[in-house]
Amino acid sequence: MAFLRSAVSFDGLTRGEIFSRLFFWWFGPGFVQTFLWIWFHQGIFREPLLSWIGPLLTAVVVWRDATRARLANSLVLAAVAGVIPILGWLYYASVRAPRTVSLDSDAGLALSDRPGALRRLLDPFANERVALSSPLSASECSDRLRRSKISLLAPSSWFSLAAKRPVHGRVSADGFALKRRHPLTRESLITQASGRYEERGGATLIRVRIGVSLFDRVSTLVMLGLVALLTVTFAAGSSTSGEDRWMFGVFPALIFAFVYVVVRLISLDDDAFLYRFLRQTLEAVDVTEREPPS
Repeated sequence: MAFLRSAVSFDGLTRGEIFSRLFFWWFGPGFVQTFLWIWFHQGIFREPLLSWIGPLLTAVVVWRDATRARLANSLVLAAVAGVIPILGWLYYASVRAPRTVSLDSDAGLALSDRPGALRRLLDPFANERVALSSPLSASECSDRLRRSKISLLAPSSWFSLAAKRPVHGRVSADGFALKRRHPLTRESLITQASGRYEERGGATLIRVRIGVSLFDRVSTLVMLGLVALLTVTFAAGSSTSGEDRWMFGVFPALIFAFVYVVVRLISLDDDAFLYRFLRQTLEAVDVTEREPPS
């Protein structure tokens, strides 16, 4: 029920969750209209006026939510969200949701040796390695992490809000590999926290690596190779045939660069989030100085 309420009431939602719900209200009626036209082949479903249902619903939902939240200029916010897709939704999400969430609010849970923002953005091999010590047993650590993630085997968890289940990934008896949830975003190239448990004198030592996963790093290198091959092939074809085909080689490179940068920007601060999430969820302390990561 919380998930259904969140479709029209954005209390406690993250910016990404608000954006995803406005995306649903804007495009959802259009998807339904297209399906009905394909199914019934009735001309009424092709009426141009029906295309305004999505923007109108988006505006109404934003006006209702902004009014309930006592935001200034609720009518203006509704008009912007209804008339200007994407940018209008991003603007309303930035106004409606707080800049930080609870896991980001404790300055005492900061990474001590964090790569710079530019390196985290562009270098798929940038990573942080830390050692955490938890008073919980390995099985208790795994149980807590499972309760905080969505699972393909538990459909009810798919609709959980990020505040309750902020991560997704794999949790086993001896370790984990988790990523932060981002609505409307594939998990490829998203920052991952992977860790292994070790029993140490009644406590659990967790060696954690935070960065792009091995699979994503290999995929990035393969894609770079394919893009380079296409660029060289079209450039060579242009020089031999005299035709101006070099742009066909540059286009895949631009598309790859754009997608890579956008996805990495989305997860730029996920390293700090995952570190704080692990420390708070597992009641862990940072013992990296005493237990240098291997």
